[in-house]
Amino acid sequence: MKLIEIDESTLNFWVVTIPRILPALFLGCVFISIQFYPGGNLIDPDQPGFDLTKNFLSELGGYKSQSGQQNFFSAFFFNGSVFTFGLLSVTFLFAPKLFGPDKASYLLALGGAIIMVPGVIMFALVGLTPHDLYRDEHIFVATNAFRCIVPSTLLILIAMHRENIPLQYLVVGWIFLAINTSYVIFQAGFENPSGGIASLTVSAIFQKVIILLAMINMISFSKAFEYLHEKRERFSFL
Repeated sequence: MKLIEIDESTLNFWVVTIPRILPALFLGCVFISIQFYPGGNLIDPDQPGFDLTKNFLSELGGYKSQSGQQNFFSAFFFNGSVFTFGLLSVTFLFAPKLFGPDKASYLLALGGAIIMVPGVIMFALVGLTPHDLYRDEHIFVATNAFRCIVPSTLLILIAMHRENIPLQYLVVGWIFLAINTSYVIFQAGFENPSGGIASLTVSAIFQKVIILLAMINMISFSKAFEYLHEKRERFSFL
């Protein structure tokens, strides 16, 4: 199965440069967005500003804050950065080209990409479905984005191991996979953020941990992709 043909410099841009730029851009925009958030959380509308232990990141993207105030600037930076993250779908569209000539590695990477691309797109759609305007749609894309990432990450990590990529580029991925799997199970059977301040705190902190690990993992994956791209170029000269 052949993917779209592109030159090596363009391939490097999408599989190495973009996965390094977007996490930094996202985290930077989240930081700015937090500064503009008026206040309130799911339980306490009188809370001043944004509390990392009691607010979900998606609250930054609401049309109004949990305090009922207009949230334009916070939503502008957050939703814009989340939607831009959809560019990573192109990264994973091209990533399987780095694997081979081992057919099993290529098919594993391709399978991972096929699942990862819609997962990334759903993550991007969080930026187009503010939680207070499109609640059901927001919950659907946010929840299923994390669910798609579990099997796709597993398949890509196995493919990377078959390509003998140095372990230091994969450790973060395995940690992220384990914790994200736990998070998906937690969301499905145990999460109840409206059940009290303690439950809200657990959910809010768990979400931040997963998002931060996802950003670090993306940078780590870019290192692995760079290794594969350099290996690909070396073999092309033989």
